[in-house]
Amino acid sequence: MFRAHRVVAAAALLSCPMLSVACGSTSTSHPTSGTGATASGPVGEITGSWTAPVAQCSGPAAATAPIGTTVRIGSVMPLTGGPAAGFAPVAAGFKLYIDYANAHHAVAGHTLSLDIEDDQYNQALTPGAVERLVQGAKVDLVAGVLGTADNLAVRDTLNEECIPQLNALSGSPEWGRPVDYPWTTGLLVNYATETKIYGNDIHQMFPSGAKVATFAVDNEFGKAYTDTLHSIATQDGLTLVDAQTIAATDATAPTAQVDDLAAKRPDVIVAVPLGLQCPTFLKTLADVEAATPGWKPTVFLTNSCASRLFVGKLAGAAGVGVITSNAFKDVSDAANASDAGVATFLGAYQAAGLDPTKLDPATTATGWTAAEVTVAIIRAAAATGTLSRASIMTAARTLTYTPLLARTGVRYQMNGALDGYGIESLQLLRWDGTTYEELGPTVTKFEGATTYR
Repeated sequence: MFRAHRVVAAAALLSCPMLSVACGSTSTSHPTSGTGATASGPVGEITGSWTAPVAQCSGPAAATAPIGTTVRIGSVMPLTGGPAAGFAPVAAGFKLYIDYANAHHAVAGHTLSLDIEDDQYNQALTPGAVERLVQGAKVDLVAGVLGTADNLAVRDTLNEECIPQLNALSGSPEWGRPVDYPWTTGLLVNYATETKIYGNDIHQMFPSGAKVATFAVDNEFGKAYTDTLHSIATQDGLTLVDAQTIAATDATAPTAQVDDLAAKRPDVIVAVPLGLQCPTFLKTLADVEAATPGWKPTVFLTNSCASRLFVGKLAGAAGVGVITSNAFKDVSDAANASDAGVATFLGAYQAAGLDPTKLDPATTATGWTAAEVTVAIIRAAAATGTLSRASIMTAARTLTYTPLLARTGVRYQMNGALDGYGIESLQLLRWDGTTYEELGPTVTKFEGATTYR
């Protein structure tokens, strides 16, 4: 059973019109006719000799027991509450790919079912949501849980029970600990690597040194960036002059914080807001810049804020010039319309009747990719001849796979206990008001680096 956690106040409930599924818990299952498999994406390759440890499992037999013809996938995301406004497309994208995979018989002889529980992006609610998935829906694995604290809230229990916790939608460095937590993996480039890429670029822009300030949400997410900046400051010639924070649930304009930043006149601001805080910060910064003659800092913005909805539509002119990054192609860029992977995603998006005014395509694509990699892992495990929770976990940590929307040079690749991070490459991008300009080639030098612990 899942441990009890202290319940904290949740954000005000909202309805969830952005999803074509019910609030609270969503589920989808489509029968797969026949046993023949047709391509629903690239085929991955398993390498290495690492296998999922089961001796320490609370139920070793359950971890190695064959999974039947229905593979039950569970996820936890904010479907209601304030954060749902920004993250609802992720849930829609996850469901979209599972529907697509079933329609294309992605895992021969198996149906994929999906249940998504709501935790309102409140880590106190995540254990209960996961318990409903494990005890109620009887899921075989949990994947695509959104948020660092949310994933951490259930990591111990899922590892004790040896239930795969795959593709956490958070870039926390915590997901690179295959020795301590072999049943937990992340999908996104970890925040430390992202910050190091920004630090290297700042050093190239300011070879004589730069004054850097941070604006970050005051949780594990923001702390990962600020801690890494402190660790690389000397080697990259960075002088950290200010550090402003904002509460994760604060939806007001951060005028006081940005005024304090302006007083220090940094050359660069590394900004790590959350959800709708992203455009609010950029617009507040633009207002303060206008009132501070001679000060126009370069802004490096967490790629969690990189959607066109945030940087373009909602931030408007305030987003122009912002530097960020992405491992995946921009599905909203007309220049990518002929790309095979983008065309596949957009075809499925349009066929499902999704509304781009309500479900931002780029954010929806994040959920699509999380589900795609999850299905690739299941497919690889099934190909070994025994589909079980243990074989799924083994596949997750030994698979090399290139997602449909991956940028050139980007791939999902792990190496057992030696490399616990799946994707470690990013393309630096600058928003020009219309599209993202690529700043040099994809940065791949961190790919295959040994795990941090």
